[in-house]
Amino acid sequence: MLLALLKKVGSWYEHLEEVLLVFLMFAMVLLGAAQIFFRNVISIGLVWIDPLLRHLVLWVALLGASIATRENRHISIEILPARVPQATRNRIYGCLQIFSALVCLVLVYPALRFILDDFRVGKYLVFGIPRWVAQTVMPVMWLVLGVRFMLQGVKNLISGRRA
Repeated sequence: MLLALLKKVGSWYEHLEEVLLVFLMFAMVLLGAAQIFFRNVISIGLVWIDPLLRHLVLWVALLGASIATRENRHISIEILPARVPQATRNRIYGCLQIFSALVCLVLVYPALRFILDDFRVGKYLVFGIPRWVAQTVMPVMWLVLGVRFMLQGVKNLISGRRA
């Protein structure tokens, strides 16, 4: 029962990630086009678009990284020849994924400190949105990436032992 609930929550979260990514990409294109229009046609720029676009790029990059990690389609360097047995390859991939998980999980702390510093300063992004709120994506996504890498790494280590 718990496993079914976790799968349902995971499926819901995956869908949320994809919808949010599409929405933010669409918003970035519209805002970028609006900024170009205002600068080139009307000869004025909207000062709030550039900082908002910078934060949207951060969100899109981390959401994209999370989806790529989920689908095991992230950037990787193949150093293993095709002649290495699958079980050995799985063990090596598992170790690399666990190392990646540890790196991501270590990055959660500095991301939290960064947000706390912005919270203390009290700066705003646009439209009264505190800057720290726009940056909460960093620790959240580092945590998600870390958990995903860890689960994939453990899965590969287990499958490497069975083969």
